[in-house]
Amino acid sequence: MDTIEIIMQTKSMLHNIAVTKWFTQDLLSIKWWGAIGFVIFSYILCFSLMDKTRLTKTVLFGSLISVFAVVVDIIGSNFNYWTHTVFILPMTPSIFLYDITALPMYYMLIYQHAYSWKSYAVWNIGASAIMGFVFSPLLAILGIIRFDNFSNFDNFLMISFIGFLAKAATSLIFSFEDQYQSTQQTSQSLARLHPVMKPLDEQRKKQGDTGDSQ
Repeated sequence: MDTIEIIMQTKSMLHNIAVTKWFTQDLLSIKWWGAIGFVIFSYILCFSLMDKTRLTKTVLFGSLISVFAVVVDIIGSNFNYWTHTVFILPMTPSIFLYDITALPMYYMLIYQHAYSWKSYAVWNIGASAIMGFVFSPLLAILGIIRFDNFSNFDNFLMISFIGFLAKAATSLIFSFEDQYQSTQQTSQSLARLHPVMKPLDEQRKKQGDTGDSQ
């Protein structure tokens, strides 16, 4: 039996264990309903407070936060830095509560109010401290997640990094977009001027020909 086949069989066994646990322990439990309630409450609250005039930028930023958080969650789970113990759906890692709700939704509220890098840095550090030293330990106390060899300070640094990375990526994307739009506008302006300049050139040429004939 080769290594890949062993890995596949082990993954299948772990999946079956996770599904069994979900059906017998998680589904419809108090913790499960609590997680569902937190997700629904967070989406309703954040979308009601969100500035709809900046929705495109804000949602892009939140999507990047979520993508980075999912990637970090996969890495951390595979290296056994933490383990999700309550699953909204029978899948690992359980991305719904933290990766696509808590971090992106509340960070989107921060992003729409923090226009400068300085103000965003202050908000990011503050939010990372709350997430790292309050929210994550609370999830551990409630038995929703368990951390192994991963301190609250490590969690704080990880969330801060995700926040700064998403802000930088969003700024870079819109910087490229602004440059492209500026180039396109310049090209369109030159294209509009070209038909106007062409008759003038022809008129000057005719005047020159008339002058030569005289």
